[in-house]
Amino acid sequence: MFINQLKVTWRSLRTRKGYAAINITGLAVGTVTCLLIFVVIHYEMSYEHFNSRRDSIYRVVTTYTNRSNGEVTGRESAVPIPLPDALRNDFRQLKKVAAVWSLGGAQIHIPVPGKAITDEKKVKVDKGLFFTEPALFDMFDYTWLEGNATSLREPHTVVINQTLASAFFGDWKEAMGKTVQMWSFRVPLKIVGIFKDLPANTDMEVRMGASYATFRDLNASWFATNDWLTVAWSSQCFVLLPPNSAPDGYRPQLNQFVNKYFPQEINGPQKKVSLAFQPLPDVHLNEAYTTFKGDALTHKELWSLALVGLFILFVACINFINLATAQSVTRAKEIGVRKVLGSHRSQILQQFLNETAVITTASVIIGYFLAQLGLPFISNLLQKPLSLNILITPSLLLFLLLLGMTVNFLAGFYPGMVLSGFNPIDAIKNKLSTSSIGGISVRRSLVILQFVIAQFLIIGTIVVVKQMHFFRNQSMGFEKNAIALIELPSDSSGVANYNYLKEQMLKVPGVEAASMCLDAPASYTTNNATFYFNNDPVKKDILLNVHFGDSSFLTTFQIKLLAGRVPYPSDTMRELLVNETLVRKLGLRSADDIIGKTIAFAPEKKYPVVGVMHDFHSKSLKEAVPPFVLTTNAHGYGFIALRLDPRRMQQTLAQVQTIFTRTYPTYIYDLNFLDDRVARFYRTEAMASYLFKIAACLAIFISCLGLYGLVSFMAVQKTKEVGIRKVLGASVQSIVLLFSREFTLLIGIAFLIAMPLGYFLMRQWLAGFYSHINIEWFVFVLAIVLSVAVAWLTVGYKAIKAAIANPVKSLRTE
Repeated sequence: MFINQLKVTWRSLRTRKGYAAINITGLAVGTVTCLLIFVVIHYEMSYEHFNSRRDSIYRVVTTYTNRSNGEVTGRESAVPIPLPDALRNDFRQLKKVAAVWSLGGAQIHIPVPGKAITDEKKVKVDKGLFFTEPALFDMFDYTWLEGNATSLREPHTVVINQTLASAFFGDWKEAMGKTVQMWSFRVPLKIVGIFKDLPANTDMEVRMGASYATFRDLNASWFATNDWLTVAWSSQCFVLLPPNSAPDGYRPQLNQFVNKYFPQEINGPQKKVSLAFQPLPDVHLNEAYTTFKGDALTHKELWSLALVGLFILFVACINFINLATAQSVTRAKEIGVRKVLGSHRSQILQQFLNETAVITTASVIIGYFLAQLGLPFISNLLQKPLSLNILITPSLLLFLLLLGMTVNFLAGFYPGMVLSGFNPIDAIKNKLSTSSIGGISVRRSLVILQFVIAQFLIIGTIVVVKQMHFFRNQSMGFEKNAIALIELPSDSSGVANYNYLKEQMLKVPGVEAASMCLDAPASYTTNNATFYFNNDPVKKDILLNVHFGDSSFLTTFQIKLLAGRVPYPSDTMRELLVNETLVRKLGLRSADDIIGKTIAFAPEKKYPVVGVMHDFHSKSLKEAVPPFVLTTNAHGYGFIALRLDPRRMQQTLAQVQTIFTRTYPTYIYDLNFLDDRVARFYRTEAMASYLFKIAACLAIFISCLGLYGLVSFMAVQKTKEVGIRKVLGASVQSIVLLFSREFTLLIGIAFLIAMPLGYFLMRQWLAGFYSHINIEWFVFVLAIVLSVAVAWLTVGYKAIKAAIANPVKSLRTE
């Protein structure tokens, strides 16, 4: 019986090749989209899944609230340096507490016996370098190749992954027990453990874990002061809760802990500090706390991706339904004969569902192989190691089965009910027409829905592309083009040569300006601090972003000076430059009013404000400009910034490298450009822009594929009508208008629905950025013009072909 039904199904599809091809193509494109989106979402949701204790690991996070109105003024995952020790002491029920200090990257020296320092091996570790305690390695799952983390209790010890061990010594087996040196002032670190590389889907990608005891030795003064006010972004704390222990149960004790340790400057009558335990699986996708996040997609973005995939699949299913119900009139006699011969409605429905299943299966198989072709592009775009291997991702097979069943039901059930519901007598007498089968109003509604989705995606794409153009071209308040940043050594001998290096760089033709600085004006580096203003004995409720830069900082980055002057050259903190935002936050009327006032980070040392600079974005255009202060401090400089002449870039850079390596022969020359670093702020939005473009193109393609199928069928159905009209003198233009008028009207109705929907949702998206574009009227004009133009091109080909056909042949056809 099944073989017989399969033969009938195959025979039926062979007689309607065009219909089958259009449906398979549309559904295959929808399948590709859903598959690729599933792989992306599955990967993003899989972060930390390799950790067996992931449900018991938590990160300590902080929330700052205004007590008067309950408004949340800030959230961060960074904690004061004394917090982990205090937490260990007061929360004895916690199984593990691990303090972590993120270094990001550093230069590692590998001494070679018998060779000069200049000949030793140097490796730049770009990421994954931490000071941490042994408890962190007890919480997370590490596979040890040699040694373990127990010895990290001792200072000047380190554990590294297999890749770094091989990079340092050629063969990882040679690394155990050897000593490497970190930074230019050569902190010795003995390798006491080597572990396998962690999977890529983790936010705690420890590649090199130096002992926290080393960090304590290097920064003994920080631990001696017991400072609960200063919070550096690098300072983190992770805890391991007992099994079946709910984090909410610790809230009362955490509140007592805050009141016990946090001073009234940040936890008093007006301000409130709250601590909480954030689950490890929540770290990757929660946009509220972003310390360890790189290019992670948020929950909102993943939901948007999922909806886009469903929309495109739905558009493909609508095509199937429209074509099936429209073409059902050609199968009326077949259905009538089947019913007269005794077929039940359920059997006819089963036959149609079988046909749909064959088309769906073909679509899923083709879609899977097309997804394999598109996967490298998506992986490269997202910088993620994505895989469509069913053996690696078994849930992919389940998804494919569910996808096929869902499409089969959505696309096949309604047309099957229509076909199986024919009156056999009317069907055999040929009294059925497209207007009486399946409801022409239903088909019109589905076409409208198709183009609502397509036009919404077009509107969204235009807005996202314009916002990305705005990000790339809007001034951030400083010059970012042709600015090179070279990392500096931070040891005492390196600092002593800063002035000499700058003088030599300024002599190079093509170097227009140079400045020693902590980092670029816009960077991930943040030093936040509270302060006393002038003679006020109470600290201000304002968090200052403290940045270090020499007297050439403003000139190099072309930041405008509004009042006063720049600080005089100095190697230590003496004078301060502030921005306009701080002046406004302090309630002063003009920039001149703050000149001569003082700012103190500790009561015993006051620094005079000597100038006010124009506001610039120290993070990205997505965020508001924070209160900012610039001061000199040679020991706080991390880079030399060079403003270059773009016309002679190649020759200039060659001389710059020569001077740097001659000045610091034992330090790696590491140069990058500021505009590239700024572009990384918007990687997630850039990815969204690409994905929206792809989605809009696919939605339009599938919708037009459906239109083409419907118009092709209309051309066949109206063959006699077109012939009679031409005999009676109708022009080609009027025939084309006959075919395109209805579809143009339906697209217009779809636009009236998509326009307010797109405006509302894209305004919500733009509201997430501090600086953004306004949605202007031409966005909607462009959307409707594109939709109508593409639809006319689709309809026009078949319509013109029908219009120029010989009317004699058309009439003979009937």
